[in-house]
Amino acid sequence: MKDKFIKKLKRSWLAIWIAFAAAALSTIGVLAAYTSVSSVKRVVSTQKGAGMLFSSNYLTTDENDLPRTITFSSMENSPCVTVNVCNYPQTLIKHNDKDITYTLTVELVDSNGNAVTGENTAKYSVEYNGEKKTFGSNSKIEFSLLKLMADDFNKHEFVLTFDKSQLTKSDIYMRVTAIPTNQAELKPLSAKLGVIYINDNTSATWTGTFIDNATSPKDLDGFNYRLSGSGEGTVTLTWNTNYVDISPWFKNTYGLTISKDSSGIATATLKVNSAEKNQYDIQFYRTNGINSAEQWSDGNHTDITVTGTGFVSMSFTQSTATEN
Repeated sequence: MKDKFIKKLKRSWLAIWIAFAAAALSTIGVLAAYTSVSSVKRVVSTQKGAGMLFSSNYLTTDENDLPRTITFSSMENSPCVTVNVCNYPQTLIKHNDKDITYTLTVELVDSNGNAVTGENTAKYSVEYNGEKKTFGSNSKIEFSLLKLMADDFNKHEFVLTFDKSQLTKSDIYMRVTAIPTNQAELKPLSAKLGVIYINDNTSATWTGTFIDNATSPKDLDGFNYRLSGSGEGTVTLTWNTNYVDISPWFKNTYGLTISKDSSGIATATLKVNSAEKNQYDIQFYRTNGINSAEQWSDGNHTDITVTGTGFVSMSFTQSTATEN
């Protein structure tokens, strides 16, 4: 009788132990799943769902090929635009774990994409890794067999130099295209870039605009916003946190102090001086899902609106002679 009771007790404790272990494993699984989801960082992407482990400060995966204009002070002797091509997203979340080989081509075109020819093309050039190339009769420059190594966060820089004498009247752009040759999942990057001078005899001017050329903002997981201009003063940046929030990297890099009202409108100020820096690229992250009513505010993609409410806006106050 005693032996039967002990055997029965052992079987009961074994069942209890198995049930406890199963419950513990289930709890661990739930905890692991919760931790992995809650610790994921959002990545600003210029294309919906793209990892962007092949990215650029100016080039995107969009195919609209809309011209983009970079502003310069007329005091600049050589208006140059530095385009980088990277093996990581512009937010530096992680880098590609494979080497990337690609070809970069630069074409001299007008705003409609037609090739520009003639003797003045030699005044435009592209420089990479100490090698400077000018445009020849075919209006095309190519750098082939380029490789971004997978060992770290790596980028290549290409300096595009424009003809100063043509900036106020010409219709000349450089169409830059970077095409991966060894990773089929990576999308080509491209943009049509031009430059224009701001007259220094006029009041200082700073503007802000989105630089994502997608047909609709609903195609994007995140947004790139550019401040550019001439002169010295203060930019007041405002955004609606019900839709987007500013990149923590940009906030920390420039020491922004952000205030937010009860309706979710955030505001920050940034001291600007084109003698030191004439352009700031800012990433904004979605805070909620895509709204079916959102659209570009105008043909130049200045802002994104939802039934009249904008995502991001800015204003500029010029410094006075007595201002520190």
